[in-house]
Amino acid sequence: MSTTQEQIPALQQLLRSAHRNVMETVDGIAEPEIRQVPAPDEWTVAQLMAHIAEIQYFWMEKAVLITQEDDPNITRSDVENDRRAAAVEDHGGDSLDELIRGLAAANESAIGATGRIAPGDLGILGHRGENNPITVEGVIRYLATHVEEHAVQITESRRLINED
Repeated sequence: MSTTQEQIPALQQLLRSAHRNVMETVDGIAEPEIRQVPAPDEWTVAQLMAHIAEIQYFWMEKAVLITQEDDPNITRSDVENDRRAAAVEDHGGDSLDELIRGLAAANESAIGATGRIAPGDLGILGHRGENNPITVEGVIRYLATHVEEHAVQITESRRLINED
């Protein structure tokens, strides 16, 4: 895809669509259901929602970082992994309404950050670990895909919870 003015709105739409899909997966969910563990070693729906909010801030920070530094490594550090775990722990007990508001705020932040990226910067490279280059656009697309994957995970978690 060539760098054009349409790329930024298209990326923002991917983020909106991913958010909409998550919201559809939690539509009609009851407060007790978000706290149930669907299977051993799996996150609850509340924890997944907290994680989805966290990743939107995290990956957009990394996308912006690529525009500011020369080929930064954007792989999560141990400290960043600890922050992810803390976000899930700290917000996994939030009410359903708080989680939904948190998801909306994170999505709006990601959409806004995307809108502040110059279209010409979308092709700038960073990397995720060794020999794994990724562009600013690639990070944003990865984020949208990752959110979509968690929407599927929430659907599966709800299915497992309601089987019991």
